[in-house]
Amino acid sequence: MDVLSEIAEDKDNLAKFYEAFGKNLKLGIHEDTQNRSKLAEFLRFFSTKSTEEQISLKDYITCMPEIQKSIYYLTGESLASVRDSPFLEVLKKKGFEVLLLVDPIDEYAITQLKEFDGKKLICVSKEGLELEETEEKKAREEEATAFTELCTTVKDTLGDKVEKVVVSNRITNSPCVLVTGQFGWFQRRRRHCGTRRCRRTWHQRRH
Repeated sequence: MDVLSEIAEDKDNLAKFYEAFGKNLKLGIHEDTQNRSKLAEFLRFFSTKSTEEQISLKDYITCMPEIQKSIYYLTGESLASVRDSPFLEVLKKKGFEVLLLVDPIDEYAITQLKEFDGKKLICVSKEGLELEETEEKKAREEEATAFTELCTTVKDTLGDKVEKVVVSNRITNSPCVLVTGQFGWFQRRRRHCGTRRCRRTWHQRRH
């Protein structure tokens, strides 16, 4: 750990080290429970506000707005495939930065980490995303009630292809988005599930 700390003091050296051993570091997050929190300090990711240079979790927290309580992330196969994802719409609107995890091993490392510096790590493509203030939540609940019949009709049409259909709080421009269950697969693994049924929720945009 002392050696890692020394390397991290020099930005260029850390960049070279991370390029060569980044995957090993992430594997350590997955397997080394004793040093997991310390290793997490050396992780680097791209984000919605930094697509050219990777940032640390500490950097991310330092730049968080006061009203933001969690660390948000989205997994995918490439920066090109995730940086304009519908899952980011409402977070961008609120000014919340989202980490973009595009290395296959990121998914495994992040699920073991769960939190950093007292902040929970939350996947924005899974259900249970809570972003609203009290008044916003009340308005969405009223809207959801108004569109109950429509949601039921869409669910009946889609059948077993989705688990449920709901009015969404996570998109602003896209008409709908498929959300993974809280304990379901990440977007990357879900795409490779073949004919196996995946637990998904159809989120419709609020009107």
